[in-house]
Amino acid sequence: MSTLRRQLLLDVNLVWVYYMYIKSPWSRQSMLKVNQMLMNWKDGDIHGLEWLSSHGVDRKLAHKYCKSGYLEKLSSGVFIKANQIPNQFAVIRYLQEELQLNLHVAGRTSLELQGHAHYLSMGKKNKIYLVSYSSRTFPKWLKEYWGHFEVSFKKSSLIKEAKKYLTDYQSSEGFNIKVSTRELAVMELIESSDLSNSLETVENYTESLGTLRSLVLQKVLEECQSVKVKRVFLYISEKLSLPYFKKLNLSQLDLGSGKRVVVEGGSFDKKYNITVDRKEEENPF
Repeated sequence: MSTLRRQLLLDVNLVWVYYMYIKSPWSRQSMLKVNQMLMNWKDGDIHGLEWLSSHGVDRKLAHKYCKSGYLEKLSSGVFIKANQIPNQFAVIRYLQEELQLNLHVAGRTSLELQGHAHYLSMGKKNKIYLVSYSSRTFPKWLKEYWGHFEVSFKKSSLIKEAKKYLTDYQSSEGFNIKVSTRELAVMELIESSDLSNSLETVENYTESLGTLRSLVLQKVLEECQSVKVKRVFLYISEKLSLPYFKKLNLSQLDLGSGKRVVVEGGSFDKKYNITVDRKEEENPF
């Protein structure tokens, strides 16, 4: 159905609702409910039946509003205002707040939202990195409604309790979501990145993180379950001489044993037992 036709139908419905408002006390009550609900409904936001119920709208009435052209049904029990596309942050808010899913915006996306962007998408869709530390699954039906961006969703065991390392972020549209703090986000970035060719991308992000809180960082490192992530982070931090590095107590960290191949064909760093980028003058043979 074209946008023009949708608008015409909506205008006709408004006339019909106004007529019924005059004729029927029940219709007046119904109209007041939908008006109140729509006033509290941000553009691009999605809501479930529980939220609608808190505004006096039950399942039956919600479906009536769909037929009248006020709402559209995205999936069973999930709705959006008519003629709108879900906002990316609205979807995340819905997952966190209404579905109570234990997930958050992580890694690269979290760092970029907090002012540490390094790469432009160059016409590509923006990718949103979401991480869950629980066993619950991501609703498959949402994937077709993400609009002009991609979603990377993964379950992780990088850290046991992530909640204490989350912070609030409010989008320009006013949607409040949970994102990882910079101290956790940089670890998530390392975990999710393909480092087989180079550490350059991670280095570029880490270079701007000189103001990381050393006390929080110490705790994150102590709780981090990945030896590879810890070694790579410490190597890069020391290489870049970042201020927080000297304040870390490395003796309290479990850095495992044995060598780790991180960069394929790279040079071997003896302190952290990992392969890293070769210097330009180095001969790999």
